[in-house]
Amino acid sequence: MKHSKTILTTLTFLAFVIGGSPVEAASSIFTNFGAGQSYNIGAGNPIGNAFDGNTYAEADSFASGGSFNVGSISLALSYVFPGSVPDDFSVALRNNNGDAPGATVLETWTVHGGALGALGTNHSVLILMSVLNPVLTNGTRYWVTVSSDLNDSIAWNWNSTGDSNDAAISLDAGTSWFSPSGITPGALEVDGQVIIPTPEPSTILLLCTGFLTLLGVRGRFN
Repeated sequence: MKHSKTILTTLTFLAFVIGGSPVEAASSIFTNFGAGQSYNIGAGNPIGNAFDGNTYAEADSFASGGSFNVGSISLALSYVFPGSVPDDFSVALRNNNGDAPGATVLETWTVHGGALGALGTNHSVLILMSVLNPVLTNGTRYWVTVSSDLNDSIAWNWNSTGDSNDAAISLDAGTSWFSPSGITPGALEVDGQVIIPTPEPSTILLLCTGFLTLLGVRGRFN
C-alpha cells in the first residue's frame, strides 16, 4: 500500500509538470542603481523640451543575462522646473537594431508627470509594472526609451554606479536615433522571472519508467 501511494503521488506530480507551465523564479534582469536604488539626483539626460529647438528622447540599453519574462521596469526620472509638472509621456521597451533602439516595441507605458519628483531631490523611482510580460532572450540587447513633447522638460537622472552600456539620443522625439551617444546612461532597473524550461514529455516518461523500475527492484528485496 505504501508503494502504491508513492507511485500515485509521483505520477500526479509528473502529469502536472508535463501539462503545466514552465517554473519561474523572481530575479533582477539588469540594474545600474546603487544601494537602496540610489542615483545621481542633480544631473540627467534631457527628455522633451531643453529650449534649444529640439524635442529630445533618450534610450538606455542592457543585455539580458538569461531567459526572462519582464515583470517591471524602474527609472529615475525628474521634472526639471519647480511648479512645472509634465503631462503624459511615454516609456517603451524595444528591440535592438544595429546598436540602436529598434522599431519593434515589446511593451509601452503612458505615464503622467505627476508621478515624478523634482530634479535635485532624492525622490522615489518610477516603477512601471508589466502587463504583457514580454520574453527576453539570453544574450540579447534591448532598449528602454523615454520620449515626450515640447510641453515637458524631464530629466532621466544619471546612474551613480559607473554603468557605461550604450545609450542613444534623439532630437526628434524618437523618430531617429544617434547611437551610441556616449552620454552617461540613466538610472534603470529591469526585473522579471527566470524561465526554467519544462522537461520534454519523453524525458519525463524516461524518468517515470526508471522510477517505477527502481520501486520494483526495491519491492523484491523487501
